[in-house]
Amino acid sequence: MIISFGGKTPRVAEGAFVAPTAVLIGDVEVAEGASVWFGAVLRGDLGWIRVGRRASVQDNVVVHTLPEKGADIGDDATIAHGASLHTCRIGRSAVVGMNCVVLDEAVIGDEAMLAAGSVVLDKTEIPARHLAAGAPAKVKKELTGPALWWVRTSSSSYSELTGRYLDGAAREVKGPRSPKGLG
Repeated sequence: MIISFGGKTPRVAEGAFVAPTAVLIGDVEVAEGASVWFGAVLRGDLGWIRVGRRASVQDNVVVHTLPEKGADIGDDATIAHGASLHTCRIGRSAVVGMNCVVLDEAVIGDEAMLAAGSVVLDKTEIPARHLAAGAPAKVKKELTGPALWWVRTSSSSYSELTGRYLDGAAREVKGPRSPKGLG
């Protein structure tokens, strides 16, 4: 659902995918090849939200901001299911794990990774190419070798899936929800 607010209408680039149950409100921009999945809510009613090229904002993610500030999700970033982002910057190819919380003015560096369930407090900076975990999140180690490769390539599977959705692989089904006799 695309909703104008305060004279601002979300902008979705050609080649981006926004699921029919996602909600974009106000000053939101979704770049080419990016995806916003089912149940995600991006509320640009107080400030702005930018989703970079090929970034993936997965199911049930919430993004919001302080008044007149923004949330910036970098190119090729992955925001996993159930995460909440508020007035923060997520770097290029960074991975925010499932159910993470990233609070006001925090910065997640390029190619950094937050472990699932982490809470990044206000104004915290996670350096590029590092893993952080915990509540509050603390830097655990530098990412190298296979771990860094995984972070760098994690958005590619959702980029491929985005293409499949845009090519019509998914269609709404009308009619009974379950086979006869199961419900």
